[in-house]
Amino acid sequence: MYTVVVGNIGTVYQGSNPAQAEHTYKEYVSQSKSNYGRAGGETVTMLKHGEIVREHVGSLDADRLFCD
Repeated sequence: MYTVVVGNIGTVYQGSNPAQAEHTYKEYVSQSKSNYGRAGGETVTMLKHGEIVREHVGSLDADRLFCD
């Protein structure tokens, strides 16, 4: 089971198709990097059986991770 989760949106894909999960992940990473729209700047995470396999840390979370 693959799951793709986007910051303030929540789960945007859940299913058994790895190609669809990868496509969805890449689409939301692109939106996150654009810093536009609801997914702009958000972290995007792809999980396989509940374990993180890919993660893009969005600019909104990067600021929080690296502050003192």
